[in-house]
Amino acid sequence: MAKKLIVGQSQWEISDRDAPVVVKQVREAMETGSLVDLPLVDDTGRTVTVLFNGRIAATAVLDLDDDPRPSEMA
Repeated sequence: MAKKLIVGQSQWEISDRDAPVVVKQVREAMETGSLVDLPLVDDTGRTVTVLFNGRIAATAVLDLDDDPRPSEMA
């Protein structure tokens, strides 16, 4: 499984290399209501920059794939 950012109905993968930066930027944007550029990967595998507006995002889900899912073997 990959690390993911989910906002509403949209979802992107987060590279392992960029994960710490993305987590920090999303937290700061949500706390301060600011706009940040996030380096993410779309569903075709292309690297994209997503503009994330912490002022209007009600929620953001950061799935960092830290633990196995119930259907996965550890």
